[in-house]
Amino acid sequence: MVRDAVLGVHVLAGSAGLLLGPAWLLARLSGAHGRSLAVGYQAAVAVAAVTGAVLALAAPGLAWLLPVAVLTEGLAVAGALARRRGWPAWRTLQPHLLGGSYLALVTALLVAETGNPVFWVLPAVVGQVPIALAKRRLHATAAAPGAIGRPA
Repeated sequence: MVRDAVLGVHVLAGSAGLLLGPAWLLARLSGAHGRSLAVGYQAAVAVAAVTGAVLALAAPGLAWLLPVAVLTEGLAVAGALARRRGWPAWRTLQPHLLGGSYLALVTALLVAETGNPVFWVLPAVVGQVPIALAKRRLHATAAAPGAIGRPA
């Protein structure tokens, strides 16, 4: 019964992350800060990662998924910090980091729903297109006349 509750929270958090990720992106593209969406996305990924880790440790043979949960959360947090802290080359890093956390959610959904091993790779391959577009946009914005080094 506890496992079912943890699984329910895991599915809910993962679903929230899948919905909040694009909402956050669209808010940023429209010029809004999207802070509440960003906080929601980060919280959803954190809850999905923690519950995923618990489920992985509780189920025989699934402990190998623990690093996936930790990496997913690490990507999301690092992606948020890259821009906020003005890391060198954040415009290159952030799309890969945040995109990687989102692609982990997509991969988890597709693998869990289909069991098809192609979905361990396909989201990462297809996801390179929006990541490349995001990098191009961030670099173009930085090169624009009057651009500030680190946006708020």
